Amino acid sequence: MKNKNILLAVCGSISFYKAYEILSLLKKNGANVKVLLSDGVLKFATPVGFEALSDGVLTSFNESWTNGLDHISFSKNDLLIIAPASANSINKIANGIADNIFLQTILAASCPKIIAPAANNNMLDNPATIRNLKILNNDGFIIIEPITKTLACGDYGKGALNEPWLIVETAKRVLNQDEFYKDKKVIITGGPTTEKIDDARAITNHSSGKMAKALADSFYYAGADVLFISSIDFNAPYEIIKFNSSNELYNILNQQKVNSDDILVMCAAVSDFICANPKDGKIKKDQMGDKIELKLNIDILKNLNLNCKKIGFKMEMDAKNALNNAKDMLKNKNLDAVCLNILGDDIKFGSNETKISFITKDTVIQTSLAQKEIIASQITKLAKNI
Repeated sequence: MKNKNILLAVCGSISFYKAYEILSLLKKNGANVKVLLSDGVLKFATPVGFEALSDGVLTSFNESWTNGLDHISFSKNDLLIIAPASANSINKIANGIADNIFLQTILAASCPKIIAPAANNNMLDNPATIRNLKILNNDGFIIIEPITKTLACGDYGKGALNEPWLIVETAKRVLNQDEFYKDKKVIITGGPTTEKIDDARAITNHSSGKMAKALADSFYYAGADVLFISSIDFNAPYEIIKFNSSNELYNILNQQKVNSDDILVMCAAVSDFICANPKDGKIKKDQMGDKIELKLNIDILKNLNLNCKKIGFKMEMDAKNALNNAKDMLKNKNLDAVCLNILGDDIKFGSNETKISFITKDTVIQTSLAQKEIIASQITKLAKNI
């Protein structure tokens, strides 16, 4: 979102205060943000608070054609976010009504538009509002559905503004759409497996799941239909399925429906070994003996019944043989690409930075050390060529 120009339009909803958080998150992500305030919201707030956080505020009381504070200048942006959007504004916008500066600015905007309704549930459930939201959707507005909860008026229903973080994540997706990933399904697996010894003990590893989450975010921002299969809990705007053991992960993956052009990114840290005889209950210490019998785990990537493009991750500590081992993995598991990272002084479990070698049949592309979000973005671009 860095240097993107965004207009945040705030309507007269009791959830107006969440617009401050949306504005703050947009600015933290590097966007240039101007604010458009309706007459309705000025009953709850003054422009001063928004002026302190934004790159300019337009209201019906300060429009001026001499210093850029006019509805035409404010309408020219990379993205328009209307949040919260009142039922009154929703119905007027859908019908092209522009009887004030707020609506004139929205009508003049030709950029992509996100609208996040927030109103009493009966107002949003009114046939007129339902009809007009369908009109807005058909006109290209991206609608972020409200949340069902007890509302400020005391009624219970679907009318509360959705979470600010979700609105900002949706904005990132709109601003970073890649036509290549439109209607393409991308499955990412992440986090460690937990293999049962008994009901109290397990074999696991130190994977943080951070790289997988960064990848899921990156493919989502690029416009893919993302499914994140993770053993770690995350907040995300896309579907997440939770797993614990490698067997659970294997079964979940084999249940997925994919096309040949869809992509699987196998970033989960799957245990190479599992307990040979896991027990129910808790094994007494004096019954366990001095060793646990292990057996080789199933090779998930090699045995998957998914006809799609596949990217594997390989972690090595032996720098001398790492590349050859990764190339063997590419061939033996019939993969389209392997992301190799080598643990060392600059790459550790749980770190926020990494670097990878993106290995295909014909190429080896080495990235520089960078934040995992940056590396994930690079992998998303490289994956277009596999």
